[in-house]
Amino acid sequence: MKDEKKFQKRISYLGDLVKPLGIICADYRLGDYQHHEIVLVGYEDFNVILHTAKGKFFVKFFSDFRSDEDCKRYVTIIRKTIEAGVREPGLFESNQGHIHRFTIDGAGLRLIVMEFIQGKTFYELGRSLTESEACETVRQASIINTVNHQPKFIYDSWAIPSFLKEYHLVETMMSQNDLTLVRPLVKEFEQVHLDTLPHALVHGDIIKTNVMLSHKADIYILDFAVANYYPRIQELAVILCNMLFNEKKPETFKGFYDVALDEYQKIHLLTEEELALLPLFIKVQHAMHVVGAIREEKIRKNLPSTEDDYWLKLGRLGLEYMLHF
Repeated sequence: MKDEKKFQKRISYLGDLVKPLGIICADYRLGDYQHHEIVLVGYEDFNVILHTAKGKFFVKFFSDFRSDEDCKRYVTIIRKTIEAGVREPGLFESNQGHIHRFTIDGAGLRLIVMEFIQGKTFYELGRSLTESEACETVRQASIINTVNHQPKFIYDSWAIPSFLKEYHLVETMMSQNDLTLVRPLVKEFEQVHLDTLPHALVHGDIIKTNVMLSHKADIYILDFAVANYYPRIQELAVILCNMLFNEKKPETFKGFYDVALDEYQKIHLLTEEELALLPLFIKVQHAMHVVGAIREEKIRKNLPSTEDDYWLKLGRLGLEYMLHF
């Protein structure tokens, strides 16, 4: 219950969720409300699995910090990527359109309702990917990177381009061991000219909490909240440092690295500069997991969580492994 309240504080409504969920059921014609579950992973919005007489639905309440423009941006990206052939949950419409708004007990709510995919994320499964699953994940990512759309930029404190800024925020709070792993990357990354690299629409967060394996063994990509127009190798770096990095068997990474490059280049042929920089991008993304987890605890004063601990350990292990890659 304590964790649920922590997540619900992302929206201004702090009362019993049965009331707003009942309104959503009526406005979207989803059938009578039965019960719900709060999704207790993620750092941004407030997500709920809604059970009704007609089935299950995924409800995303946009966090209060998001502007109306941010919400529209999110929906536009989903629509464009679905049209391109990315496998992801579909959107439902109410009489207001895809984004639904209403006020309850003085609190304004903005939300979308999405298709519920029967399955589990790879974070929930707690296992590494097979080679075929890895290929399909990279294939989906490469489709995203073909979409001709440049959304308005939003800042993502976990993203590779944010490394220098976020590192300097927590540098004095880091242990000597963490500094030994992360500090050498600062000078290297300062020499990278991000603007000159090939750019694309990048999901930017294709990690185990955002990739689902359905009961039919299909791969689904979730949550485009931090998608941006970025250097396209950022997409590969994020996938490689989590989806394709087995912390229990790090020696398998090189094989997955080669598989990912082969699959991605069936659609996007990488330049020599991109191929040379990809290992650095992977290291920086591992570093961002360390930096981000420390920031959540030390600056944002969030209580340490299982998810924070997961990223911190993964980042440290990944950085240690990449010393010899």
